[in-house]
Amino acid sequence: MAIKQLSNRERDVAVLVAKGKKDVEIARILFISRRRVGELIFNIKEKWEITSRVEIGIGVYYFGWLQFQDDQDAWTPPFYTTGHLQEVQI
Repeated sequence: MAIKQLSNRERDVAVLVAKGKKDVEIARILFISRRRVGELIFNIKEKWEITSRVEIGIGVYYFGWLQFQDDQDAWTPPFYTTGHLQEVQI
């Protein structure tokens, strides 16, 4: 089993899934459709050969992509983003 590398957008989605965000919330934060979020989650699961969102969270934690803060609802773009993301108040 080889874990394939994720695209930047897939990483963004994976981090938000790990933070417990729902598809609709992820779509609002990343300015993409809910359907596209579902497609990206499907791609992540295929690349990592996993079946659940919990396993996505485990992978994100394993790779050190989570940035813990005192405010659990706060989200800041990870270090690898290209700067095109903006936080949306939900």
